[in-house]
Amino acid sequence: MSLDAIGLVTQDIKTIIPFYQALGVDLEMVGGEGHYEARTPSGVRIMVDTVQLMKSIHPNWERHDGGGVALCFDLKSVDKVDLTYRTLIELGGVSLKEPWDAFWGQRYASLKDPDGHQIDLFCSF
Repeated sequence: MSLDAIGLVTQDIKTIIPFYQALGVDLEMVGGEGHYEARTPSGVRIMVDTVQLMKSIHPNWERHDGGGVALCFDLKSVDKVDLTYRTLIELGGVSLKEPWDAFWGQRYASLKDPDGHQIDLFCSF
């Protein structure tokens, strides 16, 4: 068994596509309107479904907050953590913690995507 994909739901796919593109996740429509996917360099797929698609599959579906899950991106460069954080804020992200030098030896930042999913950015020193 292996983790193959992480699924998210979005209110506005037109906002989410450039947001995740700034993280190197190039979402494309797959299998019909409302379902988008991209494979990360590590091989895990990120899948994004629209609220409309979710409600067509599960009529009683309700939106919940991020639920304690964070998508964590290793940016491989300390400077890239700061730059990517600023870019994502400009693309509608909401800051949780500005970039800082964490005591465990990483440059680290946390924010929420426009739909409220937590995104963590990091790079080891």
